[in-house]
Amino acid sequence: MIKKKDRKILQSTAEIRFSAMNLLARREHSRLELVRKLQQRVDDKALLDEALDRLIEDNLLDEERFCEAFVRMRANGGYGPIRVRAELKERGVCDELISRYITLHEADWPKQVIAVFEKKYGLNADADAKIRASQQRFLAQRGFSFEQIKLAFSQCHKIT
Repeated sequence: MIKKKDRKILQSTAEIRFSAMNLLARREHSRLELVRKLQQRVDDKALLDEALDRLIEDNLLDEERFCEAFVRMRANGGYGPIRVRAELKERGVCDELISRYITLHEADWPKQVIAVFEKKYGLNADADAKIRASQQRFLAQRGFSFEQIKLAFSQCHKIT
């Protein structure tokens, strides 16, 4: 295994492009993610920008495709729209793209919150207030809104 400090410094756009394409072959990345991963191995930031610009021109690096895949992956992983939005912001995706793809999955979020609740807690019909508060915190940390959490509770808790 190559240690981080033993990695080769990338000195040409071709080397940078090759390394970026290796990363993109594994999964989609945002431009900011690639910059963060490659900047440690590149002395000339202009070369890095040039290589990434060419990848965008060649449609190998696409923020829209990344955003779509990321939202789908995180939604299928049991995360809600609030958390997905925050994670995309951290990865440098613009607000307009984030809103578009979060909205495209609008119909899926209610099903997701119910599935996450049932997987974690089952049909816990007789939970007391302390347990319900814990369950609400869990769903909120997963990134679901208050309305979505309320929906999960109405579907999964028997109201007495």
